[in-house]
Amino acid sequence: DQKEQVTPRRLAGGQFMALLDAEGSYQCSVTGLIFEVTGAARIMYSLLSWSKYAQLVEEPWIVGGPLFDVRCQAPGALSSIQFPHCLCLGG
Repeated sequence: DQKEQVTPRRLAGGQFMALLDAEGSYQCSVTGLIFEVTGAARIMYSLLSWSKYAQLVEEPWIVGGPLFDVRCQAPGALSSIQFPHCLCLGG
């Protein structure tokens, strides 16, 4: 599965903006997010702090990765998002 690398524009407040021209799979060169779109789309996204949301995570769950805020000006064009993840092999 080929993903086109896209370098987002950096906006104020730690936000990123990716302008995706056509249908396809695109991977952000900064965050590793993968966006699959059915047509042209403008996607704005940023990392959020877990400090505001950590109390919502109940055992046995734990905070384990980045938290993103993703918005699309044409939500119907964004068919999926693949988030970066990690796997702890140390037990």
